[in-house]
Amino acid sequence: MRHTRLHAIITVRATAAALLTATVLAGCSAGVGASPEQAKGSVVRFVDESTSILGDGWEPNDGPRLGKCGLGLGQGGVQYVYAKVRAASADPKADVEAVEQHWKELGVTTERYQTGGEDPILGVRGRGGPVSSSDFRADPRGYTIDGSSLCVPGDFDKMSLEGQE
Repeated sequence: MRHTRLHAIITVRATAAALLTATVLAGCSAGVGASPEQAKGSVVRFVDESTSILGDGWEPNDGPRLGKCGLGLGQGGVQYVYAKVRAASADPKADVEAVEQHWKELGVTTERYQTGGEDPILGVRGRGGPVSSSDFRADPRGYTIDGSSLCVPGDFDKMSLEGQE
């Protein structure tokens, strides 16, 4: 009986330690301590730097636009999404490689992809680093690079009403 109780106490403590570690790590992946203005600036800088790797001709397509996100344990937050577009180049494979390399240098975990069919669309997705997620789609009809900022504390409804898009 005593051995069973000791085992239960050890299990509870180990579970508590694992939950604390998971909570701390989740906080690190969010923009803890960052402001909405910093989150917005970070995603704009990330997308602008990523597009500059491939040259000129990029135009904003979406945002930076305010969105909702969760900080964990039922706490809401805000994040910004930003996207730019331009005409495709003659070598989408080399462009995907260049963007992927740049993102890896920034600490982004990347994954390449391509659609099916005779003329597949190439791309690379990213997670982490200075943004929560990113995507470069090298479509022959036109390129798109987008990013979502880290989630930071903020009241989406209040910020939207105040026009802080």
